[in-house]
Amino acid sequence: MKTIRLSKFAFALLIFLNVGVLNAQEDVVAFLNGSLSDAQKLSKAYLEPFGKSLGMSLNSGWYNTAKPHGLLGFDITFTAPITIPASSDKTFDINKLNLSYWEVQTGQSTKSPTVTGSKSGASILSDKATGTSTLNMPGGANLQFIPAPMIQVAKGLPFHTEIVGRFFPTVNISGVGNFGMWGVGVKNEFMEFIPFARRIPINVSFLFGYTQFKSSFDISKPQKQKLEFKASGYTARLLVSRSIPVLTVYGGVGYNHSTTDIALKGTYNVNGVGTVTDPIAFDFANNGFTANLGLRLKLAILAFHFDYALGEYGIFNAGVGVNFK
Repeated sequence: MKTIRLSKFAFALLIFLNVGVLNAQEDVVAFLNGSLSDAQKLSKAYLEPFGKSLGMSLNSGWYNTAKPHGLLGFDITFTAPITIPASSDKTFDINKLNLSYWEVQTGQSTKSPTVTGSKSGASILSDKATGTSTLNMPGGANLQFIPAPMIQVAKGLPFHTEIVGRFFPTVNISGVGNFGMWGVGVKNEFMEFIPFARRIPINVSFLFGYTQFKSSFDISKPQKQKLEFKASGYTARLLVSRSIPVLTVYGGVGYNHSTTDIALKGTYNVNGVGTVTDPIAFDFANNGFTANLGLRLKLAILAFHFDYALGEYGIFNAGVGVNFK
């Protein structure tokens, strides 16, 4: 019996200053054995929880108060959104993919782990025609949470407005690949322009933020083989906060949209097909309403914050910053 060996797909997060990055191994190429259509379906089902989490994380961590800085005020804040994948996304049903080349071996479970699922319990597939080729599905990385740490700088502008920037210049890591991220947001306390509203002892603002993240992980440089992740997201939110000495309670409600594109780039030799260029590409889109609630503790120029956001995936966010009003 001819066996196509698919070793465990290692999917680990590297935590760095701005955002969590994937270190994806070349084993994903083994999905190409069989048919390109099946490779597309298997890759998408396996990576979906991470693709969704990455997009959701980009729309988090924008604020810890509704009150903008004054004209001379600014802050530098380290914040770390932590996305919790849903338990229902820990596995996927292979039979629901309607594969054309592969089928689940007799006696094997039709459910196999996604990248966030268990390290064990992966299924074995056989080709439908002869059963002489097999494909060992990868186990998961057992990801209980997916962090996306980042640094932000916020500066006060005229008319009760604040601009927020988040970025990380593209960095190349030898033998791994490259990554980079940037984003910009604007917060405005429009209630200050409504005469009677100035007497209300709360701050109410509107925020809009956009973030873009790109990464490319090397598989084989001679063949220019690499796995690319591109994600972008925007959020529009109404913010409310109430401050007493030292403590601020804050929250927000609004709309999120994000898109994550994943592509296998380069030239590959595929059994029964021949040479194929850029064989796999798919995307994940997320949109919907969200709400969060949090606390900020300010001690002199230091401010610590923590909040939780509701949505398809829960997102915890915590951080610390240096504030100058």
